[in-house]
Amino acid sequence: MCADEISNLAELLPISDDPTWWQAECRGDPEPDRWFPFPSEGYDYATDVCNRCPIAESCREFASATGQTGIWGGVKFEQGRIVAA
Repeated sequence: MCADEISNLAELLPISDDPTWWQAECRGDPEPDRWFPFPSEGYDYATDVCNRCPIAESCREFASATGQTGIWGGVKFEQGRIVAA
């Protein structure tokens, strides 16, 4: 898949072993860049979506276990470490 073919956040995220992944509030979101903001940008959009998500805790655990960067489960991660909640 080429970068220009990516149309939503779910396509950017790694495949999860969690069977509840289909319940992710961000699934199908047309603005995936909002989960990976530049340091000078806010992340209110992503945290607002995550706050409504039934699997936010699973996302946080995934991010921590796999060294992710960006907004995962409403929390800002840098290489798997929480930097802002």
